[in-house]
Amino acid sequence: MRTRILFLPLILAALLTVQSCCIFKPVNLGGPITSESQSINSQEYWEPVIALTKTSIRGSESWQDPIGFQAGADYPVAFIGSSLCLRAGALVSFQGAAWEYPDLEGRVNLWYVYVPVVMRYQHKSGFYGAAGLQPGFLLSAKDKYEETTDNYMSHMNKFDLSIPLIIGYSFKNRIGVNLRVIPGITDITQDEDEKDVNFVMGIGATYSFGLK
Repeated sequence: MRTRILFLPLILAALLTVQSCCIFKPVNLGGPITSESQSINSQEYWEPVIALTKTSIRGSESWQDPIGFQAGADYPVAFIGSSLCLRAGALVSFQGAAWEYPDLEGRVNLWYVYVPVVMRYQHKSGFYGAAGLQPGFLLSAKDKYEETTDNYMSHMNKFDLSIPLIIGYSFKNRIGVNLRVIPGITDITQDEDEKDVNFVMGIGATYSFGLK
């Protein structure tokens, strides 16, 4: 709870600061994305993303699992010149980790909704990089083992904060690909003796478009 109180006003203050010093540009609503401009201005558009991820929970005991995914979209909020852009969006993430003990094994399944806010730099060649903050809220937590599924919400903190780091490339046909590494920085469990954080990395595919 204390982490949520500290970080949410910080994010709001950052957005207000950017609003006061940056140039806002309207999104192209339904206009064509030309081959000449796509690699330079793809970030002027809505950008849905689907990513296949590898997720883990890191702490006193590190657990990992090869399967996870994310789906969502982001939107340009403010521009600083022609290359820098503040983007905000929403993302649903399925993550967690498999665990194993000598006589038992199972998996913790976690569903989060995140609100990533990133600053993105895009080069005219099509390559881009982005970094920011990603506050999130836990929707579901299940611990599955043998034929049993336990609701694990009472053991978890509902708020999570992570740092999205993204590099990618926008093609001229509106399609893009990216590599994302998202380390968590807040404790996801209510165990006061140990600190466990989320860690997600994956490959994403995007498609830029304007809304009519």
